[in-house]
Amino acid sequence: MAQNAYGTDTWAISQSSPLLGAGNDGSENAVNSQKAPSSVTIPLFSGGQSGLATTGKAPERIRFIAADDFPPFIFRDSEERLMGYNVDLAREICQSLKAACSLKILPFNHLANTVANGEADAVIAGVSMTPANLEKLSFSQIYMRFPGRFVTSKRSSLEPLPETMGGKRVAVVQGSRHEAFLERFFTDAIAVPFENEELARNALVSSEVDALFGDGMRLSFWLDTQKANGCCKFAGGPWLDPSYFSGGLAIATKAGNTKMLNAINLGLTRLQSNGRLGELYLRYFPRGFF
Repeated sequence: MAQNAYGTDTWAISQSSPLLGAGNDGSENAVNSQKAPSSVTIPLFSGGQSGLATTGKAPERIRFIAADDFPPFIFRDSEERLMGYNVDLAREICQSLKAACSLKILPFNHLANTVANGEADAVIAGVSMTPANLEKLSFSQIYMRFPGRFVTSKRSSLEPLPETMGGKRVAVVQGSRHEAFLERFFTDAIAVPFENEELARNALVSSEVDALFGDGMRLSFWLDTQKANGCCKFAGGPWLDPSYFSGGLAIATKAGNTKMLNAINLGLTRLQSNGRLGELYLRYFPRGFF
């Protein structure tokens, strides 16, 4: 990793570079490396045709850009090294395409215009598919979604479904999309709003509510914390609705750059097919939230 003239970090790998897991030594620094339980569900995000024939010519290089304040997708470890799910995913895509690869860190609000102006090839940083961005960017297949999940105490046998939640008290964050989803589809449940996530979680731990409904990824990390103290578990399955929850993460390229977009989609499809996307998911989310 090197400092450029603007003080931002960059890294690059060539076609012949070894593919490292996270740290420069291939270790999984700052990542829970425990073996994931066999019951963890590996979600299927990418799939289908990429638009680029497998015999088509992929780009010789891909210049990725991102911001470095999006853990666990991109962040810095205690030694200020870049790491995270998106960092590893960018490496994997380039490796699968046999393309040279670089990643440059910029302020988040500069990312979309940098790609639209042709100064970089792709944003891998959670840029949203807003109408304004869709005018200047094209988006790849989704590579990560964020479902809503119910959490209950470990002693509970509750299976959260619209028809089983009548009269059940469910903690939610006040004004959140999860509260809106619960009130729309679980009409017989009693939504109990709290000012923030911590208060909602505390209510579940103290048995003030029967369940908690919130962001599955964030809850998966909380379940393994000392504050949770082994109290709780996911109940039921994931709830996905783009009109309520995030539509998911995708990689953005300049609008009209079909070759680059198709190549990235091909890379994602290959990584789904050969199991590498699943391995990355388990590396960073060993509990799983699907």
